[in-house]
Amino acid sequence: MKNLMFALIFLFPLILFSQERLEKAKESLSSNNSTTTWEETKSNRSSRSGRINRNRDNDGLFIAIVEDVGFYLFYGAIIGDSEYRTLTPYPYFNNSTGEYLKIDTIQSKSSLFKISVNQLFNRGVNGIEFNANYRVLPILGIEASHLNFSENSIQGKEYLDITSFLLKYYRIREQNVSVWWGMGASYVANEVQTWGFSYAIGTEIFPVKPISLETSYKQSFINYNNVNEFKIHLKYHIKKTALYTGYHANKLGSEKANGIVFGAEYTF
Repeated sequence: MKNLMFALIFLFPLILFSQERLEKAKESLSSNNSTTTWEETKSNRSSRSGRINRNRDNDGLFIAIVEDVGFYLFYGAIIGDSEYRTLTPYPYFNNSTGEYLKIDTIQSKSSLFKISVNQLFNRGVNGIEFNANYRVLPILGIEASHLNFSENSIQGKEYLDITSFLLKYYRIREQNVSVWWGMGASYVANEVQTWGFSYAIGTEIFPVKPISLETSYKQSFINYNNVNEFKIHLKYHIKKTALYTGYHANKLGSEKANGIVFGAEYTF
């Protein structure tokens, strides 16, 4: 009996610590503290603006050339040429490889819709994610996702909900690989109740039928803190359905919730 009591006394602080992660995450995401005030920021911007204007007067021609070169480099790397592509009904359809075709066929599509769900397994904190992606055009998509984290605590069940919306541009659209980037907004609910700017980048590679490898990174800025989501998935495609497993690394303010995921995806 004494050994049991000593074990409980020893384990209790560890259990209590592991069960406070979502509460700490919400506290860090709710913080409005900033290292600089609005007046300091405005003053610094004015000072920088003055220096830039003086430099522009002195080196106007050089700066103009650099700006032009930077613009074209940015356009080529980020935007690129909008080469004609169509979409396959699903990856590895008939003799195709990935999601894109360079020519029109009877079965090719100009848009598609995907839904997916996955479960994250983490010691202490579990997560479930719902995702919907509507490819309006082969180059443009709209994505909505909802993340629900849950944790058992001594006080009861603790939750953290994050909803995100992204406008996605598919920069590289080839048969074996697609690369996209996007911008949007995220909303952290529960006690935080705050919107923030989000950006993301991702790619999916189709090396051999019926396998694909997908990875992405998204960062959302919430009250001078951030929510980061890194994902890597290994998918097995069965016509319109894809089953996948992988790893998610989530930074929720000051806390982390990383773990193995299992999920399913369906293409309409």
